[in-house]
Amino acid sequence: MAVIVTTQVRGGWSRARGGTVISMAACVLWVSMNEGPSSAAQRDWRPSPETYHWLLPAHHEAVEVVELHPGDCYVIRQVDGLVYFGDPLPGVAELQRHLGDPLAHRVEDADEHPECTREGCLEISRVSQAITTRVLEEGNRRVTRRGNHRPSPLDNMRGGAYSDVGSDARTRFRQTPEQRMAYLHLLTASRDNCYEARVPRMLTIHIRDRQYRADRTGFYSGYLYLEHHHAPVPGRVVQRHSVEVEAMNR
Repeated sequence: MAVIVTTQVRGGWSRARGGTVISMAACVLWVSMNEGPSSAAQRDWRPSPETYHWLLPAHHEAVEVVELHPGDCYVIRQVDGLVYFGDPLPGVAELQRHLGDPLAHRVEDADEHPECTREGCLEISRVSQAITTRVLEEGNRRVTRRGNHRPSPLDNMRGGAYSDVGSDARTRFRQTPEQRMAYLHLLTASRDNCYEARVPRMLTIHIRDRQYRADRTGFYSGYLYLEHHHAPVPGRVVQRHSVEVEAMNR
Protein backbone atom coordinates (compact mmCIF):
# COMPACT_ATOMS: atom_id res chain seq x y z
CA MET A 1 0.00 0.00 0.00
CA ALA A 2 1.38 3.38 -1.02
CA VAL A 3 1.61 6.09 1.61
CA ILE A 4 0.41 9.53 0.61
CA VAL A 5 2.50 12.41 1.90
CA THR A 6 1.14 15.93 1.83
CA THR A 7 3.57 18.80 1.31
CA GLN A 8 3.07 22.53 1.09
CA VAL A 9 3.98 24.18 -2.18
CA ARG A 10 3.57 27.71 -3.48
CA GLY A 11 -0.12 28.43 -3.99
CA GLY A 12 -1.50 25.40 -2.14
CA TRP A 13 -0.85 21.86 -1.08
CA SER A 14 0.39 18.94 -3.10
CA ARG A 15 0.35 15.22 -2.53
CA ALA A 16 3.13 12.78 -3.44
CA ARG A 17 3.27 9.05 -3.17
CA GLY A 18 5.16 8.16 0.00
CA GLY A 19 6.87 5.18 -1.57
CA THR A 20 9.15 7.50 -3.51
CA VAL A 21 9.79 9.79 -0.56
CA ILE A 22 10.41 6.92 1.84
CA SER A 23 12.74 5.25 -0.66
CA MET A 24 14.75 8.45 -0.97
CA ALA A 25 14.87 8.84 2.81
CA ALA A 26 15.98 5.25 3.21
CA CYS A 27 18.71 5.78 0.65
CA VAL A 28 19.98 8.86 2.49
CA LEU A 29 19.85 6.98 5.79
CA TRP A 30 21.79 4.04 4.33
CA VAL A 31 24.50 6.34 2.94
CA SER A 32 24.67 8.18 6.27
CA MET A 33 25.07 4.94 8.16
CA ASN A 34 27.82 3.76 5.84
CA GLU A 35 29.53 7.14 5.99
CA GLY A 36 29.42 7.16 9.76
CA PRO A 37 32.24 7.30 12.30
CA SER A 38 34.09 4.32 10.81
CA SER A 39 34.47 5.83 7.33
CA ALA A 40 35.08 9.29 8.73
CA ALA A 41 37.78 7.91 10.98
CA GLN A 42 39.35 6.10 8.02
CA ARG A 43 39.44 9.32 6.01
CA ASP A 44 40.68 11.52 8.83
CA TRP A 45 43.06 9.08 10.51
CA ARG A 46 46.64 10.16 10.17
CA PRO A 47 49.55 9.80 12.62
CA SER A 48 51.21 12.91 13.96
CA PRO A 49 54.27 14.15 12.02
CA GLU A 50 57.59 12.69 13.14
CA THR A 51 61.11 14.10 13.33
CA TYR A 52 64.21 11.90 13.14
CA HIS A 53 67.74 12.79 14.19
CA TRP A 54 70.45 11.08 12.12
CA LEU A 55 74.24 11.04 12.23
CA LEU A 56 76.51 9.61 9.54
CA PRO A 57 80.23 9.23 10.39
CA ALA A 58 82.26 9.74 7.23
CA HIS A 59 83.92 6.31 7.27
CA HIS A 60 80.53 4.67 6.70
CA GLU A 61 78.60 4.52 3.43
CA ALA A 62 75.13 5.48 4.62
CA VAL A 63 72.68 5.73 7.50
CA GLU A 64 69.19 4.24 7.36
CA VAL A 65 66.72 6.73 8.81
CA VAL A 66 63.12 5.56 8.44
CA GLU A 67 60.92 3.29 6.36
CA LEU A 68 58.59 5.18 4.03
CA HIS A 69 55.13 4.20 2.79
CA PRO A 70 53.56 5.38 -0.49
CA GLY A 71 52.32 8.92 -0.10
CA ASP A 72 54.51 9.76 2.89
CA CYS A 73 55.84 13.31 2.78
CA TYR A 74 59.45 13.81 3.93
CA VAL A 75 62.18 16.44 3.87
CA ILE A 76 65.55 17.14 5.52
CA ARG A 77 64.93 20.23 7.62
CA GLN A 78 68.41 20.69 9.07
CA VAL A 79 71.87 19.43 8.15
CA ASP A 80 75.23 20.05 9.82
CA GLY A 81 78.74 18.70 10.09
CA LEU A 82 81.69 18.51 7.73
CA VAL A 83 83.70 15.81 6.01
CA TYR A 84 87.40 15.93 5.22
CA PHE A 85 88.26 14.31 1.88
CA GLY A 86 92.03 14.62 2.24
CA ASP A 87 94.44 12.29 3.99
CA PRO A 88 93.47 11.99 7.67
CA LEU A 89 95.13 14.50 9.94
CA PRO A 90 97.33 13.20 12.79
CA GLY A 91 95.14 11.94 15.63
CA VAL A 92 91.89 12.43 13.74
CA ALA A 93 91.71 8.83 12.50
CA GLU A 94 91.64 7.63 16.12
CA LEU A 95 88.91 10.12 16.98
CA GLN A 96 86.97 8.96 13.94
CA ARG A 97 86.82 5.41 15.25
CA HIS A 98 85.18 6.68 18.43
CA LEU A 99 82.25 8.01 16.40
CA GLY A 100 81.16 4.41 15.94
CA ASP A 101 78.28 3.36 13.74
CA PRO A 102 75.65 5.53 12.03
CA LEU A 103 72.57 6.24 14.10
CA ALA A 104 69.03 7.48 13.57
CA HIS A 105 66.26 7.83 16.12
CA ARG A 106 63.00 9.66 16.56
CA VAL A 107 62.83 12.88 18.57
CA GLU A 108 59.93 15.04 19.68
CA ASP A 109 60.97 18.09 17.69
CA ALA A 110 64.18 19.40 16.16
CA ASP A 111 63.79 22.74 17.97
CA GLU A 112 63.55 20.89 21.28
CA HIS A 113 66.46 18.60 20.45
CA PRO A 114 69.52 20.85 20.04
CA GLU A 115 71.78 17.92 20.86
CA CYS A 116 71.30 14.21 21.27
CA THR A 117 70.97 13.14 24.90
CA ARG A 118 70.55 9.42 24.25
CA GLU A 119 73.06 6.95 25.60
CA GLY A 120 76.27 7.39 23.65
CA CYS A 121 75.09 10.49 21.79
CA LEU A 122 76.80 12.92 24.14
CA GLU A 123 80.10 11.14 23.61
CA ILE A 124 79.55 11.29 19.86
CA SER A 125 78.85 15.03 20.14
CA ARG A 126 82.09 15.56 22.07
CA VAL A 127 84.15 13.54 19.57
CA SER A 128 82.58 15.15 16.50
CA GLN A 129 83.26 18.61 17.90
CA ALA A 130 86.90 17.66 18.47
CA ILE A 131 87.19 16.42 14.88
CA THR A 132 85.56 19.58 13.53
CA THR A 133 87.93 21.81 15.50
CA ARG A 134 91.01 19.88 14.36
CA VAL A 135 89.97 19.89 10.70
CA LEU A 136 89.18 23.61 10.66
CA GLU A 137 92.42 24.52 12.41
CA GLU A 138 94.86 22.20 10.63
CA GLY A 139 93.15 20.81 7.54
CA ASN A 140 93.10 21.96 3.95
CA ARG A 141 89.85 23.87 3.48
CA ARG A 142 89.84 22.99 -0.23
CA VAL A 143 89.00 19.38 0.62
CA THR A 144 86.59 20.18 3.45
CA ARG A 145 82.87 19.94 2.63
CA ARG A 146 79.87 20.79 4.80
CA GLY A 147 76.60 18.87 4.75
CA ASN A 148 74.75 21.40 2.60
CA HIS A 149 77.55 21.62 0.02
CA ARG A 150 76.65 21.82 -3.68
CA PRO A 151 79.13 19.61 -5.58
CA SER A 152 80.45 20.68 -8.98
CA PRO A 153 82.98 19.39 -11.53
CA LEU A 154 85.49 21.79 -10.00
CA ASP A 155 85.56 19.80 -6.75
CA ASN A 156 85.29 16.35 -8.37
CA MET A 157 81.55 16.24 -7.63
CA ARG A 158 82.01 15.25 -4.01
CA GLY A 159 80.83 16.50 -0.67
CA GLY A 160 77.42 17.16 0.81
CA ALA A 161 74.73 14.79 2.05
CA TYR A 162 72.02 13.33 -0.15
CA SER A 163 68.91 11.26 0.49
CA ASP A 164 68.01 8.09 -1.39
CA VAL A 165 64.64 6.36 -1.43
CA GLY A 166 65.25 3.47 -3.75
CA SER A 167 67.59 4.00 -6.69
CA ASP A 168 69.32 1.04 -8.35
CA ALA A 169 72.74 2.23 -7.20
CA ARG A 170 72.10 3.65 -3.76
CA THR A 171 75.75 4.25 -2.89
CA ARG A 172 76.35 6.40 -5.97
CA PHE A 173 74.68 9.70 -6.73
CA ARG A 174 73.18 9.61 -10.23
CA GLN A 175 70.76 12.56 -10.05
CA THR A 176 67.77 10.23 -10.25
CA PRO A 177 64.35 11.31 -8.95
CA GLU A 178 64.91 9.03 -5.95
CA GLN A 179 68.05 10.93 -4.92
CA ARG A 180 68.20 14.52 -3.71
CA MET A 181 71.02 16.58 -2.28
CA ALA A 182 70.50 18.04 1.17
CA TYR A 183 70.62 21.63 -0.10
CA LEU A 184 67.57 20.87 -2.26
CA HIS A 185 65.78 19.52 0.82
CA LEU A 186 66.60 22.70 2.73
CA LEU A 187 65.22 24.87 -0.08
CA THR A 188 62.08 22.74 -0.14
CA ALA A 189 61.66 22.90 3.63
CA SER A 190 61.96 26.70 3.56
CA ARG A 191 58.87 26.70 1.31
CA ASP A 192 56.97 24.48 3.79
CA ASN A 193 56.91 21.73 1.21
CA CYS A 194 58.26 18.17 1.07
CA TYR A 195 58.82 15.20 -1.19
CA GLU A 196 56.35 12.35 -1.63
CA ALA A 197 57.35 8.69 -1.44
CA ARG A 198 56.08 6.58 -4.37
CA VAL A 199 56.75 3.06 -3.15
CA PRO A 200 57.65 1.42 0.18
CA ARG A 201 61.36 2.11 0.71
CA MET A 202 63.92 2.58 3.44
CA LEU A 203 65.14 6.19 3.30
CA THR A 204 68.92 6.39 3.57
CA ILE A 205 71.33 9.30 3.65
CA HIS A 206 74.74 9.16 1.97
CA ILE A 207 77.85 11.28 1.55
CA ARG A 208 78.43 12.21 -2.06
CA ASP A 209 81.81 10.95 -3.21
CA ARG A 210 82.76 9.37 -6.52
CA GLN A 211 85.21 7.07 -4.79
CA TYR A 212 84.21 5.66 -1.43
CA ARG A 213 87.14 5.88 0.98
CA ALA A 214 87.09 4.24 4.38
CA ASP A 215 89.64 6.80 5.63
CA ARG A 216 87.33 9.77 5.15
CA THR A 217 87.01 11.72 8.38
CA GLY A 218 84.27 13.89 9.81
CA PHE A 219 80.51 13.43 9.84
CA TYR A 220 77.18 14.74 8.61
CA SER A 221 74.10 14.97 10.81
CA GLY A 222 70.67 16.51 10.71
CA TYR A 223 66.93 16.19 11.18
CA LEU A 224 64.41 14.64 8.85
CA TYR A 225 60.71 15.58 8.99
CA LEU A 226 58.08 12.99 8.03
CA GLU A 227 54.32 13.21 7.54
CA HIS A 228 52.42 9.94 7.16
CA HIS A 229 50.07 10.19 4.18
CA HIS A 230 49.71 6.49 3.51
CA ALA A 231 46.56 4.47 3.96
CA PRO A 232 45.61 3.66 7.57
CA VAL A 233 47.32 0.66 9.12
CA PRO A 234 44.78 -2.19 9.50
CA GLY A 235 43.43 -2.46 13.03
CA ARG A 236 44.19 1.09 14.12
CA VAL A 237 41.10 2.59 12.52
CA VAL A 238 38.91 -0.15 13.98
CA GLN A 239 40.39 0.47 17.39
CA ARG A 240 39.76 4.21 17.15
CA HIS A 241 36.22 3.62 15.92
CA SER A 242 35.53 1.33 18.88
CA VAL A 243 36.68 4.02 21.26
CA GLU A 244 34.46 6.62 19.57
CA VAL A 245 31.42 4.34 19.68
CA GLU A 246 32.05 3.56 23.35
CA ALA A 247 32.27 7.29 24.13
CA MET A 248 28.99 7.96 22.29
CA ASN A 249 27.20 5.24 24.26
CA ARG A 250 28.18 6.66 27.62
